[in-house]
Amino acid sequence: MSRLFIVNPQSARVAKKGSTLETVASETGIPLVRLDSFDLLPNAVTQAAANGVIHVVIEGGDGTVQGVISEFLTQADSFPSFPSFSIVPGGMTNQVAKNIGLKSASPRVVKAALEISERTIVTPLLEVVDSDGPTYAGFLFSTGAIPQITRYTTGELHRKGIGGSLAVLGGILKGMRGDDEALMKVTPVQIAELYDGLHLGTVVTTLPSLILGIDPFWGDGNGPLRTTWVTGSYRRLARNICGIWIGRKQKDRSPDGYYSGRFPALSYQYHGDVVLDGEFLSFPSGKFTVRPTRDVTFLR
Repeated sequence: MSRLFIVNPQSARVAKKGSTLETVASETGIPLVRLDSFDLLPNAVTQAAANGVIHVVIEGGDGTVQGVISEFLTQADSFPSFPSFSIVPGGMTNQVAKNIGLKSASPRVVKAALEISERTIVTPLLEVVDSDGPTYAGFLFSTGAIPQITRYTTGELHRKGIGGSLAVLGGILKGMRGDDEALMKVTPVQIAELYDGLHLGTVVTTLPSLILGIDPFWGDGNGPLRTTWVTGSYRRLARNICGIWIGRKQKDRSPDGYYSGRFPALSYQYHGDVVLDGEFLSFPSGKFTVRPTRDVTFLR
């Protein structure tokens, strides 16, 4: 089996503790690409296709995983068989790795993942398509309050050395207090055939769950995009979030401004902040579509 390791040496855990994949590569001879610059990525993927790589192991944070898999999807037609992926947690938050990645960044766990395994997850990613520009692929998309909280966690908590689940929890608790207009500012949004008006935010994913056991999706539908949106006239934020957190999803929360469902695609008109896997995206036109990619296989 032809494999490839890709590591981002600038990711938080890798920069602090060193690369697990570099250790395993030195012991196994598996080729490794160091992303000292992401400009190296397109050529690395082109070479992977030429070499018939069918299993890629990525070490880095959520942004690294997003960037690497996005490039593989961009060049998917060059692969006789599209590769499967394994994710080694190497960043600050590691949201993606905690859901569909390896359980730890240890050589033993990585080596186990190189063996034939039936522990697989097959899921599409999210594809965010700008009407006038680039296409992005990732796992967790949000508008409104979540980007506002992201700015707080990266600008305040990460700067203080607080990362991972603690940073996410700190941001959520800060927002739930409801006394910070910068974190909880309502903004206008149009989502075709779904909602038009002020909203607190939207969250969209194809992941089976989110960090800290939070799974804020409960609605019906046949599409792969698990979607929740909160209107600008929302009420009882802390009560509803806690109820969703502990699994009380049968309650109708629409009177308080909370909605959820599964959709095949979402077409936005929105000029506020947009975040995909913790990375801010820019859509000058304000028009973009969120839709599923092809299925991708993750080996755990």
